[in-house]
Formats: sequence, structure tokens, C-alpha cells
Amino acid sequence: MGKTALVVGATGLIGRELVEQLLENDRYDAVWIVVRRSKRWSHPKLHEIVGFEQMDETLPHLDDVYCALGTTIGVAGSQDAFKQVDLELPLEVARIAQAHGATRYAVVSAQGASLRSPFFYNRVKGELENGLRVFRFKHLIIARPSLLLGNRDSFRFGEKAAEWVSRPFQSILLEKTPDVAPIQALHVARSLIMASEEGEGVEILTSGMMQRMSQ
Repeated sequence: MGKTALVVGATGLIGRELVEQLLENDRYDAVWIVVRRSKRWSHPKLHEIVGFEQMDETLPHLDDVYCALGTTIGVAGSQDAFKQVDLELPLEVARIAQAHGATRYAVVSAQGASLRSPFFYNRVKGELENGLRVFRFKHLIIARPSLLLGNRDSFRFGEKAAEWVSRPFQSILLEKTPDVAPIQALHVARSLIMASEEGEGVEILTSGMMQRMSQ
């Protein structure tokens, strides 16, 4: 019997890549996603839950969880709303998934995540990492990507400007400072899935590590 995976944040930049790659991965017989509105995606291995409040009563036995939930303060509207998406919801997913048998949790955090960071965004990511450690999953995988590259559904001026500026120097950054170089979302997804093949304890994937893993 193959594994069953849960993906939350399935409609985002990394989440879409996770779903596509997991559906093509022979290790998994079923991939469940939780979305706010039905995407009507069609694949024999794909199962959709509409609404996070339906998770607990709908999910089957799980093996692995992939969490790519994330927003911006601009989109969320306030710091409290941001924390709801980037902190409280991923922790609630961890609680429910563990109750359904999940022993591995792979999460997209951020480069610079730390409780002591002077930046609100990175402090929240630090809170998330610490909160997930409390669950003591057999294997907790924390990805800390730098600037993400890929096709977003929404335009984010700051990220797009940084991408425009850094793109001409991408090869130099990869060689000299791989943890700083922008990284493709598909490479982050690929690295999370590769890391989920085996391992125990808490595993940190830096952006440079993911650049190397995905080559």
C-alpha cells in the first residue's frame, strides 16, 4: 500500500508544485488537499476537502503532511489576520493531522525565521517552527527558502522587483551565496518531497541545500 499525503496551501506558489509532484510520485496512492473554494481538479489520486472546518471529520488515515500556507500582511489586512494564516492554521493542521496518524510534517517557513528577528514576518515563522516542534512528529522538515521564483496568481510588487534586480546575478549568487540566491518554487517542493523519503527528528532545509538537492 502506498502512502497518503495531505497538502494545505495547495493553491499557492509552492503548494501547486507539491500537488503536481506528489500526484506523479509512486510512493503515494492518495493526495488530499484542503481548499477554501473547490478547484475541481481531476486526478484519480486527488481528493478535495472544501473548508478547513471539514478536515477533522473528513480526512482518512494520513502518513505525510505538506504545509505551504502563507500570505502577506497586505493581503491579510492586519498582523492578527496574517498570524491566523501563517501560524495558527498550520498548527491546527498539525494537531488534526497527527490525530489522523500523520508522523511526518513538512512545512515551508522562511529564511531568517527566528523568535528574535527584528522583522514581524520572520518572528511569526519562528513561532511556527517552535510550535511545530512541540508536536514531536517522528520527522519534522522545515524548509527555509529565500526569495521564491515562479508564476503567482497575484502580483506582489516587492517580490517582483527583487526578482528583476537579482535575476541578472542569479548564477553568481548561486555560486557565492546559495542561501541568498532566489529559488524556484518547484525546487522547494521537490526538496520537501525528497526529504520526506526517510529521516527522523527535526530537519532544516536551507535555501542553499534545496538548490543543491534539486539539481
